Amino acid sequence: MATLTLNRPGLEKVRRLAKIKHDHEFATRIEVDATTVSRVLTGKSDPGAKFIAGCIAAFGADCFTDCFIVAPDGEVAA
Repeated sequence: MATLTLNRPGLEKVRRLAKIKHDHEFATRIEVDATTVSRVLTGKSDPGAKFIAGCIAAFGADCFTDCFIVAPDGEVAA
């Protein structure tokens, strides 16, 4: 099964373009709890469906390739 991880530099780019400076602003924009954002950004949790869907809803489908890395079966996402 393919794996999905956060692309931190890509997410930072999206946030910069959207003029989002603080994690709580980002959480509000993608409609998830600030704790969820913290856990994903620190690597304690993988981005879940609500986090991913929130990013797409807030920033458009094109942000997916900026914000996330999909690794095919047998490969580890960087």
